[in-house]
Amino acid sequence: MGFYSKVIIPFLYDFSMDSEQINEGRKNLLSKVTEENVVEIGFGTGINLKFYPENVKHIIGIDANEGMLKQAEKKISNSKIRVQLIHQSSEKLPFEENSIDAVVSTYTLCSIKNVELALKEIYRVLKPKGRYYFLEHGLADKPFTQKLQHILNPIQNIWAGGCNLNRNISSIISLSGLSIIEMKNYYMKRDPKIVGYMYEGIAEKIT
Repeated sequence: MGFYSKVIIPFLYDFSMDSEQINEGRKNLLSKVTEENVVEIGFGTGINLKFYPENVKHIIGIDANEGMLKQAEKKISNSKIRVQLIHQSSEKLPFEENSIDAVVSTYTLCSIKNVELALKEIYRVLKPKGRYYFLEHGLADKPFTQKLQHILNPIQNIWAGGCNLNRNISSIISLSGLSIIEMKNYYMKRDPKIVGYMYEGIAEKIT
């Protein structure tokens, strides 16, 4: 992982992903988290910390980019939530099977290289009836927008640290074995449609 990924990407992430329009989705999703202990994959720079409800006491933050985690330290020091950081890919989670109450991801599935494997790992570690809370951008619902996403995806992948525009988030989640129990799709206000089609919802491990 080079200088661009470790230093520039975390800076750009904080600058571009902590806006009012983006945080509206974070607030909506995270207000629904009822569990006390949470694993957040793609923890990034810790933007989500300020939106977790008071019932959340402990978060294990997973991220493959050590630059992101380093930048998160200040936010963690100002948070009442106890946070443990693990520098590791979400494609191999360091937890036993059926051991985790809840998993959260926001703006994460777009950039995991083997996203199918990561979701299978989420399924593996969740307890029966455990929940996966997700807020992700992905493949749009209009053919013309989809075509643009496919065309521009290689460029997006390079400059945005592996981010993909054209992943069908609901399909990928369902293929993992998780059951989507709540979801809404919408275009984020004022964002270009190619990056602003959102998947916001909750999936559950039903065995």
